[in-house]
Amino acid sequence: MSSRAIRVHRVASIFAVAIWTLSLCVAPSARAAACPQQAAAPSTPIPLQVIVVASQSEAEKIRAELQLGADFAALAKDKSTDPTANHGGYMGVVDPASLRPELREALRSVAPGGLSPIVHLPSGFTILKVLAAPPQTPAASSQQAEPPRSNMGSAGTALQAMSAQGIMRNTADVSGLNEAEAALARFDKPADWNQDPATICKMRNESYAHAKSQLERFLAGDPSVIPAGAPAGGPRPIDRIQAIFGLGQLAAYQGDMNEAITQYEKAATLAEQSLPEATPVFDETLGVAYLHRSEVDNDVYRDPGDRCIFPMAPKDKYAKTADSAKAIQYFLRYLKQKPDELEVKWLLNIAYMTTGAYPSGVPPQYLLDPKLFQSDENVGRFKDVAPGAGVNSFAMAGGVIVDDFDNDGLLDIVSSSMDMCQPLHFFHNDGDGTFTDRATQAHLSDQLGGLNIIQADYNNDGCTDILVLRGGWEIPQRKSLLKNNCDGTFTDVTKAAGLAEPATSTQTAVWTDINNDGLLDLFVGSENGPAQLFLNNGDGTFKDISHSAGIDKITYAKGVVAGDYDNDGWPDLYVSNFQGENLLYHNNHDNTFTEVAHDAGVLGNGRGFAAFFLDYDNDGWPDIFVTSYFTSVDETVRTYLGLPHNVTSLKLYRNLGNGTFHDVTREVGLNKVYMPMGGNFGDFDNDGFLDIYLGTGNPSYASLIPNVLLKNIDGKKFVDVTSSSGTGELHKGHGVAFADLENNGKVDIAEEIGGAVPGDRHAFRLFENPGNDNDWITVKLVGVKSNRGAIGARIHVTVENAGAPPREIYRTVNSGGSFGASPLEQHIGIGKSAHIDNIEIWWPTSNTRQNFRNPEPNQFIQIKEFDTAFTKLDRKPYRLGASAAPKP
Repeated sequence: MSSRAIRVHRVASIFAVAIWTLSLCVAPSARAAACPQQAAAPSTPIPLQVIVVASQSEAEKIRAELQLGADFAALAKDKSTDPTANHGGYMGVVDPASLRPELREALRSVAPGGLSPIVHLPSGFTILKVLAAPPQTPAASSQQAEPPRSNMGSAGTALQAMSAQGIMRNTADVSGLNEAEAALARFDKPADWNQDPATICKMRNESYAHAKSQLERFLAGDPSVIPAGAPAGGPRPIDRIQAIFGLGQLAAYQGDMNEAITQYEKAATLAEQSLPEATPVFDETLGVAYLHRSEVDNDVYRDPGDRCIFPMAPKDKYAKTADSAKAIQYFLRYLKQKPDELEVKWLLNIAYMTTGAYPSGVPPQYLLDPKLFQSDENVGRFKDVAPGAGVNSFAMAGGVIVDDFDNDGLLDIVSSSMDMCQPLHFFHNDGDGTFTDRATQAHLSDQLGGLNIIQADYNNDGCTDILVLRGGWEIPQRKSLLKNNCDGTFTDVTKAAGLAEPATSTQTAVWTDINNDGLLDLFVGSENGPAQLFLNNGDGTFKDISHSAGIDKITYAKGVVAGDYDNDGWPDLYVSNFQGENLLYHNNHDNTFTEVAHDAGVLGNGRGFAAFFLDYDNDGWPDIFVTSYFTSVDETVRTYLGLPHNVTSLKLYRNLGNGTFHDVTREVGLNKVYMPMGGNFGDFDNDGFLDIYLGTGNPSYASLIPNVLLKNIDGKKFVDVTSSSGTGELHKGHGVAFADLENNGKVDIAEEIGGAVPGDRHAFRLFENPGNDNDWITVKLVGVKSNRGAIGARIHVTVENAGAPPREIYRTVNSGGSFGASPLEQHIGIGKSAHIDNIEIWWPTSNTRQNFRNPEPNQFIQIKEFDTAFTKLDRKPYRLGASAAPKP
């Protein structure tokens, strides 16, 4: 790699870690230990490999294996949670000056071929290897072509994000998330700070203020914050660029785009003088910043309407377009130097949409044809009715639950936010098309933060409880188990239940009865330690059986789900991992599990996120859907343009019924890359086949890509109907729920929209289903010997449509995907002119079956375990945000 490329490479990768580099060496408690010998660190670019794992013990074991001659690349691929794992941990030819101080120190005396000591970083426990020379492989040599932009600042290690096909372009990082997270990780905190939501909030605020102050003092020349070993004569230009850019990022984090732009422009001016090769990096950064300020000034985050729905129509253009025009200038300047950069082309077209000049005003060489975004089918247009319905959350990334929490027959909405200082929302359904936030009355206003939430009646008292999951993508924080008191209030019973410690980093968990004793157990994925399996003792407490059950493998879990894939009546577990292979745990019927993902053929795509079991083809065997999560607008644009990808796609595994699965991703049309985070499934058109909705994005303000609605065509293929449905929200989608919120037999889509930083808060979306004339039936199951909420019970509907031969429809009681929770009652579409021949319920816990012949369609029914007749539920339809009057 040329010295010129290395210099640009440094700028592209170290801006995201500017705060980390400085904060360690300015914190008084860390300075003496970490910074005294930095001047002796190597200064010549060197080829490096890296392994990052979640625990000290695992790192020690791996390092011992390496010292005995184990292959570094093989261990990296198998064990590392760093984005370089798929490439044997190869980071590229790295200038040590671009690394964190503790990494530079660890490399100080490492000779070529040698290993570094274990270094503890916020991202995990790190081992570096210095190579004698770059590996001579096509993937390694391809890095010479162009230094990529990287937003993977977790250890300063993701300098290359490569695949066998080529280089993946990471989305430009304009958000400040990495800086804020690093500031919190390095801030002095009291013991057990992460056991109290209020203290967690306090530490976030104080660490942010501390980081900002330290950078300002550094730039002012305060000697007390100058790192040991710094050159005489004041900070180098590159250090000043980092610090100024860091201030811009911290301002962007809070959404102060005026200050962010001021600092970005200062850094760009300084870079033009000392590092002109970095101009494109600053052009895109400033383009993104101006576009985000344009969105904020036009209030599209609080009052989005159709102005955030992709593709934007000219009628939805912004009233104030000066900042959008400025963004266009920066994007055009970038493209003049790099005309083939897809991410910036995409952002340019978005910016033109906001001015109303798309497509006619876009320079032809950069135009993305509107035909690329047209839906193959017209399914009717959904309308966001959240404002009129009173679902007025304005929040960061978070989860959502739709379910009946007070047993009044009306579905309520609970939402959370990863904002450590924002409480839960509890939107009570008032039965007239509106909701009232009763979080305070429900004693939920002190439950702060929570990237995801899930529901279950864990104590079988007939009232649905809530579990709050915290620390996803962040440092460990406690969970909260909130017991429903059956009187409109909740009580935090986490400590008493035995779920508070240890605190973990998680956003994913699933309730399931692993031993068929009628009590719901809890499986929790972890990003910083072993997975957890808690056995329900039946007295309000849980026992941790993670190790004895054989599920405590350390992975970077982003999705965990339960499903009986072999139909033996015992729930199995699937784990979607952000780095490395996924896991399928077969239930051994004795509180232990055997990992069988390889033999079953469901190893995933190497970068998993949302996942779920669903029977997409109605053959009675649960299939597995798992998303791929590569933080690349470039790769998403390639999906729309039909270009080859450099990364793996979504995965759909069809259950063959013999303990194995077949990858049908390509044949059903899901070989696409969308950057999905949230995801869930439901039958929005009542044809009897389950559809999928994906919330998309990543933390950067540059990540403006539509959420995606995928229609299931007869269990044979999926088609993108985002454009025709009007559900293509451009901003970050997280928790997703399908639910019939109007009691009219048509499932609506509730979605928590918002990014990972306070400056990316967004209004909640509640997409009202336009409907069709297909029939349906909604079944609420009540367990007796089984768990009260009937989780794991199976529904088999036999139906005839307009004289056609009978067909089968299968559903399993659960809350859907691994990010967002639909109601436990099951809405089942049955198609046009439907006659229901039979509904069969299988209760695996009691191993009993009930059959109900010829029930009428288009009604709500309740079936209690062991009963011989069902109960018709009186559910009156209403219009969301309108009145109590039923729909015409």
